[in-house]
Amino acid sequence: MWGVQEFPDGTGSAFTARAEEAKQECATAGSRGELTWRHILAEEFFEALAETDPGNLRGELVQTAAVAVQWIQSLDRRYCRTAHQAKDGRQAEKLVRDRIPEIIREAGRVPETRTASHDERAALLRDKLYEEADEYTATNDPAELADLLEVLHALASHHGLTPERLEQQRAAKAADRGTFSKSVVLRLRH
Repeated sequence: MWGVQEFPDGTGSAFTARAEEAKQECATAGSRGELTWRHILAEEFFEALAETDPGNLRGELVQTAAVAVQWIQSLDRRYCRTAHQAKDGRQAEKLVRDRIPEIIREAGRVPETRTASHDERAALLRDKLYEEADEYTATNDPAELADLLEVLHALASHHGLTPERLEQQRAAKAADRGTFSKSVVLRLRH
């Protein structure tokens, strides 16, 4: 927007303590099940500020930018509001439940819809999976799990699996690897 900009980095060891603090805040929030995008972005940002090596600084800045983009995508999925338009200028689209157009019409509005092709269905369902998972994460409302289950059944169907066959596969994995009922947390080493 303003042409090439050149400024000194302004990073260094003065930010090391703040980077460690942000890393600890992120770990603590994660262990309590209270992790937020703010924690993750702050950790990446302060790790970047603490860097002096240009290569490492670049890597930390890429991670900071990636987290910011993921946060934006999460906002878009949760609130279904995107400023982006399709390349042909149309408004953004999302997959909705079959009766949503009917419900919109009953409310006196005119829905603009189309039918997804078979090839794009899986991608739209994956996007919907993230949207519904983000809604549950944002609200902690167990009712959102029904939406997640509906998307899982649609994805299973797309892959030729009935709900019964999907349940058989789930049960087989549970028998082989266990479930999540004991809340076992595996500590990962870097």
